[in-house]
Amino acid sequence: MLERVLFLSQPRAEALRPPRRSAIISITDRDRPSANLRSGWDDVLRLPFDDFDPVTWPEEDEDFYEGMEEIDAYQMVELAEFCAANARRCRRIVVHCRYGQSRSAGVAKALAQVAGLWFPPGYADHNTFVYRVSLRAMQRAFARHAGR
Repeated sequence: MLERVLFLSQPRAEALRPPRRSAIISITDRDRPSANLRSGWDDVLRLPFDDFDPVTWPEEDEDFYEGMEEIDAYQMVELAEFCAANARRCRRIVVHCRYGQSRSAGVAKALAQVAGLWFPPGYADHNTFVYRVSLRAMQRAFARHAGR
């Protein structure tokens, strides 16, 4: 049963020795290589999507965000199902992204909320779009898995 959700940077995730009964969600930019994770994780989900929030950051710097793509619907379902399945068999789910502040924090916050776990109070640097869509997808996935 899931006891803890952690979010951290890619370098920290790559250096981390996998704790027992733990899964990891590896989020990388679409144009960067996959994380070089150590072996030993109970389950690994790799998702390439950019740190882009089409709702909150639509016109901040259009040139900077050109060509970036947010998490898509297929990835969101895959993420939610991964979390719901591993919440039953793992004690810990680790989520990383490039800097460990925005995308990973959005996913971790949604997962912590759905699973009734602690998340740092007042932490506000998470990607709000990733958080909102992750939360909705996870609520549906956890409800489906609860009926099994």
